[in-house]
Amino acid sequence: MVKISYAFIVSVALTFAPEVGAYQAPKGDFTADGYRIQAGALDDALNAFAAQSRVQILYSPSLVANRRSSGLNAHVSARDALARLLQGTGLTAVAVNANTYLLQVVPRPRPVAAPRATVRRDTSGPGSPTQLDTVHVTGTRIPRSAFQTSTPLTIITREQIRSSGHQTLFDLLRLMPGMTGHHPRDVATAGGASQVPSAAAASSSLYSLGPRATLFLVDGRRIANYGLVSTDMGALSDLNGIPLSMIDRIEILHGGASAIYGADAMAGVVNIILKKDYSGGEVTANFGASERGDAEQQRLSVNLGLQTRGGGNVFLSADHFTRNPLVGSQRDWSTVNQEDTGLQDARIPFGYYFGNYYIPIKGCEDLDAGSEGQACSLDRARYVSLQPGITSNAFYGHYRQPVGSHSEIYADVRATRVALEMQNAPFFGLVNLPDDSPDAFAPMPILPLAYAFSEVGPVRNRTTTTTRDSTLGFRGYRGRWEWDLSLAQRRNKVLNRIDGLIDEPKLEEAVEAEKFSFTKKGNTEEVLEEIAPQNTLGGEVILDSVVANFDGPVFAMPGGDATVAVGAEARRERLRSRPGGAFMRGEVALAQKMEARNSHRYDSALYTEMNLPLHESLSIDAAWRVDHNGGHGSRVSPKAGFKWSPLQSLTLRGSVGEGYRAPTLFEMRRPMTFGDTAIVSWNPVTDPCLIQLSETSCQVDKHATVNSKLKPETSHSRTLGMIWSPTDAFSLSVNHYRIRRNNEILVINSLQRPELYPEALVRDSDGYLIGVNMYLDNVGSTDVRGWEFDADYRFETARLGKFALRLNGHYLDHLIRRSHPKVDALDYAGYTTPNRSALGSVQWSYRNWITTLNLRYMGPAKVDFGDPTKSCYKTWQVSGKCRTPSATVTDLNIAYGGFEHWLLSLNVSNLSDHTPVNYDESPGGYSIVDDDPVGRYYLVSATYRF
Repeated sequence: MVKISYAFIVSVALTFAPEVGAYQAPKGDFTADGYRIQAGALDDALNAFAAQSRVQILYSPSLVANRRSSGLNAHVSARDALARLLQGTGLTAVAVNANTYLLQVVPRPRPVAAPRATVRRDTSGPGSPTQLDTVHVTGTRIPRSAFQTSTPLTIITREQIRSSGHQTLFDLLRLMPGMTGHHPRDVATAGGASQVPSAAAASSSLYSLGPRATLFLVDGRRIANYGLVSTDMGALSDLNGIPLSMIDRIEILHGGASAIYGADAMAGVVNIILKKDYSGGEVTANFGASERGDAEQQRLSVNLGLQTRGGGNVFLSADHFTRNPLVGSQRDWSTVNQEDTGLQDARIPFGYYFGNYYIPIKGCEDLDAGSEGQACSLDRARYVSLQPGITSNAFYGHYRQPVGSHSEIYADVRATRVALEMQNAPFFGLVNLPDDSPDAFAPMPILPLAYAFSEVGPVRNRTTTTTRDSTLGFRGYRGRWEWDLSLAQRRNKVLNRIDGLIDEPKLEEAVEAEKFSFTKKGNTEEVLEEIAPQNTLGGEVILDSVVANFDGPVFAMPGGDATVAVGAEARRERLRSRPGGAFMRGEVALAQKMEARNSHRYDSALYTEMNLPLHESLSIDAAWRVDHNGGHGSRVSPKAGFKWSPLQSLTLRGSVGEGYRAPTLFEMRRPMTFGDTAIVSWNPVTDPCLIQLSETSCQVDKHATVNSKLKPETSHSRTLGMIWSPTDAFSLSVNHYRIRRNNEILVINSLQRPELYPEALVRDSDGYLIGVNMYLDNVGSTDVRGWEFDADYRFETARLGKFALRLNGHYLDHLIRRSHPKVDALDYAGYTTPNRSALGSVQWSYRNWITTLNLRYMGPAKVDFGDPTKSCYKTWQVSGKCRTPSATVTDLNIAYGGFEHWLLSLNVSNLSDHTPVNYDESPGGYSIVDDDPVGRYYLVSATYRF
């Protein structure tokens, strides 16, 4: 019989877990009368333990189903009491903080070395309780008790994921303090710079260093990058391919970790741990809709865990999720016309372009589909996807089977198919018409026509992403040493179908044959299909890897055994790019000519890590990693850290490390460019130029090229922090970090600053400047510094139940970027995006009910006026809108577990129906990174366990 217990209800609506560190059991951690817990179902025993102590336990009901406890009748500490309750259950508990433990499955018993021959002694009397086990956590290869790491680590448990109300991994992570979301629409259009949607991945990253500095792992192993290359971000990890229903917990390591995990871990690591060892099953269904009756979503997931003969386990999971798209026209605030707020109207005018004036064309009043659109203009924000449409189907299976008494085999497979639908404004641009065209401006036929192809419809892309992951491993123990050998393959394949783009040769033919008219209605569907055919982009990434790891104790020290981990890994990454024929022929308007690619690279690494407990209160860590990247040589990445507890209630910790990231296959490419010609300023560096337009400017050809001499990026990181727990009811952690990244790979700014890149200038045989090359190069640097904090306080009343308050936040102190060693460094902290954010919660647990009020705060941000040094424009000054104001959004979660086998919940997101506010012109009234565009949202869920 499965019953939704009080212990689960206590933990189901917790918000994000605090950063974890090493804690000792408080000396006063004893109940007045000891523990009196009857033998029986483990769920009931934990429920009684929670009622008799002030300790909180995080676990899932399916984890304790069909397990029994022998009970407890003793006067012992809470830690020892919990260990005794779990004795013989196959479960262990690890400390999250001074008064919170996380239940996990013990993978297998750890054998101990045979004892030396000794004289038998009478050992009758109280036996020692079972010791709480060690676990592998992100940020170290060495198993640790109580998460004893020198680097800050945040854990998001399965129950916290459930109570958050979020239905995608992207939405969950992008709102974490210190993380930045990379929206699929932003990724696809290079932040709005391109009308050609390419990659449509959803990702996030730490500390404003971009996705290239944050490494995503699944079960401690790398995942394949997204199959299409982002035009301005390079390689990405797509979070849409990992359903939340399959995740057991998420571990976020803050700070550089290249010495342990290698490239891409300069800012930190996000390790997604999938479910594995569970007994029983559960079926979950939910449905959600906004208060306006749109943006509907549905999810159905099934999880089943079975025990095999010999102590093995099989876990199967299936998930189906759909979410309807939401476009700008469904929200009144989504517009680039900000005149109502005292700002400007940024809609794009139609007509013949003459200087800064537009002469309307006949019939342009009907070209904008927006009901409130100004005649002869285009309001792009009315068309764009505020929330993409998603249809996802996923399957996951894990198998584990002991082989003998000291080893086991394991295997897992994961397959997902995600269809994502987005749209942007109709294609628009300046069209140069033939002089004899009936659509040309008769008095001056040379004038170009500013035109939006509204008759074709919005630019839509429908992206289908398939993921195929598989792992086969063998692990075990020899003496006190553990070993693990695994083979894995990760595949990510993407097909992007794009409608609404214009085929330039076909448009030219239609205009010359007078089949298409810019000024008259009645263009036939046949002609529209000819000038705007469907285009495709395809790509696939395949990552093959083999990893071997060994860890164990080496010698005794005053604080315990010194332990070491050593390992090696080898990887082969393959990239296949398959653009459609029109892209390869360069026929798509305002799109760069593309080419098919088949490339690969071999990488390998050796690493070692040591933990030295110098004293019971002091330990140090050291790690080294040697990476060899195909074509870029080898490099050593070291890291060192310490953890010191001068007081029982106080722990200090810190770390220093170096990072290294070789250029990826995604960066061995040409940068995105528009058009074939450009204007550069005339100066002694560009003189003489072949086509000098004036005394200050020249016209040149523009070329995008591949830089085969790219070098690795490097980084230096430091963290320093403390954890203070004066009582078992309160804990506070504060951490400071600084990361400096050098040799950043950026697109050179050779058009605006040609004097900085003389090697990019192309001259003819007579020495005249005729062209400028654009390519990626190691020219940038970033220095980021900030603070993170986490506070937690709990108390219990005699009649009203338990209360828990939590607050964690992030403050970005400096974000100093330099685009070239010879240009000034600029501080971007708080520029266009907030430099401070916080998540808080107030939780009330009463009988079978738990109510949680969650709060999310985003600080103000300076409006974009070109760069952080630019003064606020007069229009914004007059209206007092030089900074986008701060915002606070609240969510409500109510869960009820009083029915046997059932858990019912209601989540109301954006409780106050907060409307986004953004004073930048281009975003259309909101921040795509931070704001909630949907408004008040209701989600009902039901889970049945058996």
